[in-house]
Amino acid sequence: MGNIKFNIPKLEFTPVDNKFIDKYLPEAKGEFVKVYLICLRYALSNMDTSIEDISQTLGLLQTDVIKAFEYWEEKGLLHLSNDGTLEFLDESMQIKNNNLYLNDFSKDMLEHIEKLIGRPLYSKEILTYMNFLDDFNFTPEVILLLVEYCAAKKKTDIRYIEKVAIAWHDSGVKSIEDAQKQIKMREDKWNKYRAIASYLGFKDSEISKPQEEFMEKWLFKMGFPLEIVLEACRICIMRINEGNFNYIDAILSDWYKNGVKKVEDLNKLSKKSRKKSQPFNKIQNFESQYDMAELKRQLLGRGDSNEK
Repeated sequence: MGNIKFNIPKLEFTPVDNKFIDKYLPEAKGEFVKVYLICLRYALSNMDTSIEDISQTLGLLQTDVIKAFEYWEEKGLLHLSNDGTLEFLDESMQIKNNNLYLNDFSKDMLEHIEKLIGRPLYSKEILTYMNFLDDFNFTPEVILLLVEYCAAKKKTDIRYIEKVAIAWHDSGVKSIEDAQKQIKMREDKWNKYRAIASYLGFKDSEISKPQEEFMEKWLFKMGFPLEIVLEACRICIMRINEGNFNYIDAILSDWYKNGVKKVEDLNKLSKKSRKKSQPFNKIQNFESQYDMAELKRQLLGRGDSNEK
């Protein structure tokens, strides 16, 4: 018998990778899973579709379909390009394609990162950390310190970590020493912010962006020491019974114009203000301009002439 030829049967099912079922299915929303599966079915059948078609087929809003694409792209499984091409990203292929970058140092780095955040890394996260090495010229040690710093703050989302990485890069961080200085500077700054927030009666987690900008202005642009800022806070609370940032800013702006730089300057300004605000002594001023004896004589003389 010669060679056996196979007649490949047409598949009437859509194969789903067990990695998807084991790793992603348990935590994904139902509508996100629906979108992934129908896209997989269309892709394997070489069928064209649109966001509108998917939403009608699944009975979902188009915004929900878009959210599903964003979710799976964040997980590193799908990528929808601007020209409408939908690409399936196989996690193992993502790592394989980047083997040039995965030397022993970076492999160790990724393993340590997984231990720090307590879970396996998604392919998108791996690529982000690889970009830190290339785009920011961070060493693996700097990246590990970055992740350790964020994990200590219970912030392990890749978007937050990337935000901190950008801030470090913009501040010129290159070495582990630079990163440690950056962390210390930020912690010193936030210790002062926390002290002000605590004095005003709220937590540092409640500090809004405008309030942070006010405090940065007082402490670093105006250069006031913390005790001066707290004194302005005290005066504000005493006067209006609340910690109003605009009111505090008005106080500190006035002190800044008057050259206040330390507590001693504030004491001098206070004495100067009290001297200026003393009530005008009308009696003393009156006596200084007139001879009281002559005035009395004139008044008495005027009285005698009236009686006559």
